[in-house]
Amino acid sequence: MMNKIKTNQYRMFLTTQETLDTNSPLWNMIPILLNVKNNLDELIQRIADVNEKTVSNSKSVTASKEIALNGMIGKAVSLSGILQAYAAFTDNVQLAGKVKLTKSDIVQARETDVEALVAPVINEARKELANITDFGASEAMVVELETSLDDFKTHIGQPRTIRIQAFAAITLLDELFDAANAVVKNKLDKLMIQFKYSQTEFYSEYERARTIVD
Repeated sequence: MMNKIKTNQYRMFLTTQETLDTNSPLWNMIPILLNVKNNLDELIQRIADVNEKTVSNSKSVTASKEIALNGMIGKAVSLSGILQAYAAFTDNVQLAGKVKLTKSDIVQARETDVEALVAPVINEARKELANITDFGASEAMVVELETSLDDFKTHIGQPRTIRIQAFAAITLLDELFDAANAVVKNKLDKLMIQFKYSQTEFYSEYERARTIVD
């Protein structure tokens, strides 16, 4: 169970995650930053999983689910757009039909139907990855969307996809928080410095998100 200090840190992780998701087009072309963000996503998900075994808080779950859905929408629609562009350039009408996806499609769908909408985008992106890199796609982008979908599925009570993950062996909250703090402080904060003057509004929003509110 999270104490007050861990709860405040967890909120900071969620706010940081949400800020990055909201501004994804500004940074998702940087492979190392995508990898670090994926690590943070995984740790946040594992913290939620471990904590859920010790306490049940419906308000917290609802808020986390909303954040998970909103973050996933941007990634799914962006990757769908890349695939649609590739389909247009290659006159691939069949592919275009498989991957067409809008924010409204996801928002208006039942929670249990969201995976069926997003999965084709992931599957087709994997199949066409070698062909869509010139259009702005990357392996890390696909993994990030997969991670977000897993996170959302966990929040609606569905089992997530089982895959080898970097932090799967960590089972204690203290260790998970140490790992998450290390990712944020030692890696993410350093990578974000490059936006301090080139994307000042984004960087300021990130700094606010990284502030732990007591």
